[in-house]
Amino acid sequence: MSLSKDVVLKALDMVKSDHNMAEAKHAHDLEVAYKDNAELEQIDNSIIKIGSQLAIIALSGNTQKLEELKKQSNELTGIKKSILKHSGIPATPVYKCKKCNDTGYVDGKLCDCVQKVAKRLSYEQLCSQMPLKESTFLNFDILYYSNTADITGDVPKEVMLGTLNACKDFAKSFPSGKNLLFMGACGLGKTHLSLAIANEVLNRGYGVIYGSAQNLLNDACKESFDYNSGTEILDNLTSCDLLILDDLGSEFSTQPTKAMVYNIINTRLMNGLSTIINTNLSLKEIETIYSSRVSSRIMGNYTMRLFIGSDIRLIKAMQK
Repeated sequence: MSLSKDVVLKALDMVKSDHNMAEAKHAHDLEVAYKDNAELEQIDNSIIKIGSQLAIIALSGNTQKLEELKKQSNELTGIKKSILKHSGIPATPVYKCKKCNDTGYVDGKLCDCVQKVAKRLSYEQLCSQMPLKESTFLNFDILYYSNTADITGDVPKEVMLGTLNACKDFAKSFPSGKNLLFMGACGLGKTHLSLAIANEVLNRGYGVIYGSAQNLLNDACKESFDYNSGTEILDNLTSCDLLILDDLGSEFSTQPTKAMVYNIINTRLMNGLSTIINTNLSLKEIETIYSSRVSSRIMGNYTMRLFIGSDIRLIKAMQK
């Protein structure tokens, strides 16, 4: 994944901050331990004294005495570690990353932990408008859907109960490489169930990007025309564990946005990454707007769920 320089630098600063905090905490804990146990300072003084003797003995060639001093030093070091361990203090600072000790570098190269933090920051930037707390499986109220069959003979409550269970199964089996297409009018719960899935997936440690098709596609297209900006947005959209494109068809339709839709959908399919698309459009309208290439990939690789019933947002507004 390509990440912007600013995001990487911010991530590096955060990792280094963790390093400084670990060092400061360890130093503070040691200070407290030394105040509570005078033997620690005595041990340090003895180790320092032995260290100065080691240099002299090494020059004299007295290997037997040299080994005795080394043994004494090791024994004292062991006693010190034992005292600190009994006090609940590790011998060295506890770092979050064991590979780089929170320095951000391994053998002169950026550590994977910096990349992970940078990736999380990028996700957070793109998902800053995600109303997750308002949209869970628990607060998806099936009672808003009618028990009366509509003109097609379908009962909204039965259809939506099936959709709810399908969404729970999708979240439970994630990652599976499966995709969902939510179709239906406004106010029927498409966004709510999409975000309920996102909640479950995020809580299990996977990366999710959610956003309106209009905002995500516009940002990706602007980036593609700026030769100095890199490809951070597009890379995030094509490589995140789960992408949720909300309200596809609401964006201003241009050749670049149409091409971007195909690029994102096709790339994610090739890489076996899951996508959820919410739209008010029919399959025929998707084909007309985005081309048969897009509609054929959706029809062949997405599970379609039709949302039916009355506008829940309108019902809630009337109840108030």
